Amino acid sequence: MRITLPARLPWTRLPLYFGIIAVIIAGIIIGVSWALNPWFVFTKNAFSDFGGPQSSCPELYNYGLIVTGLLVIIYSLAIYSLAKNKMEILGCAYMALAGVFLALIGIFPTGTEPHGFVSVWFFLQMYLALIILGLGMQNRGLKFGKETTVIAAIAVPLAIVIDLLWGWPSAAVLEAYGIILIGICTVLVSVAYLGLAKASRRG
Repeated sequence: MRITLPARLPWTRLPLYFGIIAVIIAGIIIGVSWALNPWFVFTKNAFSDFGGPQSSCPELYNYGLIVTGLLVIIYSLAIYSLAKNKMEILGCAYMALAGVFLALIGIFPTGTEPHGFVSVWFFLQMYLALIILGLGMQNRGLKFGKETTVIAAIAVPLAIVIDLLWGWPSAAVLEAYGIILIGICTVLVSVAYLGLAKASRRG
């Protein structure tokens, strides 16, 4: 049985902001970690190096990712509470799983065996979540569904083309590319569902 949160209650709208908050927190964590580690070179290193043993404060990066992952999970549940079709529900499921893998990046920092796997699968699952969720939004007639699907769908193919033509100078540049695209999609999805929650409350 699917549990649906009552969209009419004011507090149920708050978790719909958690996606945007998660993106902002991720940016702050990266920025502060960068400031604390002047050895970091954007075109040579990976953001995950901030959570490694060479970092001056790896706990900030690793625990920050765990918290951010939890926010993504709650955010996916908030969207799930407003979902009406199977595509939306499936998209939310993949998004929650992506949140788990984001937290796992903090639990298994660089230097540990699972780190590469959980890092790659976070991005792939988040792209998949946004593609499916965007399709569900389109089927429901929600705004920004098509834009969300297109941006998420071209993320991996475009990254491969760029790699083949010019090559990515570093993992950090590739990660920044992914974070930016995910951030754009998250804003679009949040605006759409916040508008839906507001309309439901009025109704």
